[in-house]
Amino acid sequence: MALSDQSLEGIVVSVLAVNKFGLEKARGLLPALRMAGLTRPAGVVGEDLCTLTVRLARAGYNRGLLTEMMAGRLLTLMAAVDQGRFTMLDSLVSSGDRDRALAILCEVHGIGPQVAANAWKLLRDP
Repeated sequence: MALSDQSLEGIVVSVLAVNKFGLEKARGLLPALRMAGLTRPAGVVGEDLCTLTVRLARAGYNRGLLTEMMAGRLLTLMAAVDQGRFTMLDSLVSSGDRDRALAILCEVHGIGPQVAANAWKLLRDP
């Protein structure tokens, strides 16, 4: 089973909500991120890091020097989704298997325990 769009967007928000940039602020950018094609793997995978950084900034996620680092994390996330590494995530969330869901999330470079916990929160209560 593929990862749902809603779950993917929750993970994207969680990845971007770091270093004093809260979940609600990142969630508020979702319409612009969607319009920019930044919430779907096809719109991100294979993108040049500099171009992706500019696209993030234009969508409202302009964090200065952090923007490029977060663009790299977004690129890594979308590559993992594209490779099918999250196919079980929705079923784990549905069954309440927090430990396995967080373990799958934390396997992706750029997703640590706090980002995974935020993703879990958003996936359980969108």
